Amino acid sequence: MAFLHFNHTLTRSNFIMLFPTKPTHVTAKSSPFFSHFHINFPSRGQKIELRRRARSGTCRITCSAKVDNGFETVQEKSVSIILLAGGKGKRMGASMPKQYLPLLGQPIALYSLYTFSRMIEVKEIVVVCDPSYKDIFEETKDKINVDLKFALPGKERQDSVYNGLQAVDLNSELVCIHDSARPLVTSADVEKVLRDGWLIGAAVLGVPVKATIKEANSESYVVRTLDRKTLWEMQTPQVYLLNRIIYHVITFFENALIEYTIHNCAISNLSYR
Repeated sequence: MAFLHFNHTLTRSNFIMLFPTKPTHVTAKSSPFFSHFHINFPSRGQKIELRRRARSGTCRITCSAKVDNGFETVQEKSVSIILLAGGKGKRMGASMPKQYLPLLGQPIALYSLYTFSRMIEVKEIVVVCDPSYKDIFEETKDKINVDLKFALPGKERQDSVYNGLQAVDLNSELVCIHDSARPLVTSADVEKVLRDGWLIGAAVLGVPVKATIKEANSESYVVRTLDRKTLWEMQTPQVYLLNRIIYHVITFFENALIEYTIHNCAISNLSYR
């Protein structure tokens, strides 16, 4: 297991919607991320809207300490999966998005769906997809033992993540986000990153970089060779505690949710294959 820290500059404003699980009150006058925010959560389960005005600033983010959840293992039916299947796959140049291309007799997206559905930790799978492909997933209902939900894709990946989060069961302990175009993830991989996410608070699958990577300037001249020992190639799933995201008021947009989480989490070592 490895940890990352980085210098992060936040320069844009974002919009978020929170899903409070109990009444609470948060006030902050100054932080590296917020010029000011004031939150007063209403009754349990009620949605509120929050507009955040971010200011430019640089801060050093390090991995947080382990979370004391009372259990060493992830509990049964405590995980919500967000399966992202709304991508267009333009770079593939195929007649359909790559996650729906057939692979050994079934669409690529179904491989990871079946992997998640067989895990006792998973309670539901929220599929984010275009309605025209919804029937591909609905046909699996008789073959899986978890709840199947749907959400619409957004313009960008972060918007699809946001839409998927809207459908998540608020009683879940963990949220696990996976790209459906990655069919080779195994239950062992998922169990590893779920456990790290449960113990640490956030985790992502990753593999050590093997290639030689150069840093170049704006004129394409090599500046330096980066040390491979410090570089990781990020994969999915990305896992985090649902209540941590809510109570720490992290935006539901990927640049501040997924990217912040990646740099504030454990990296679960994944083997190349």
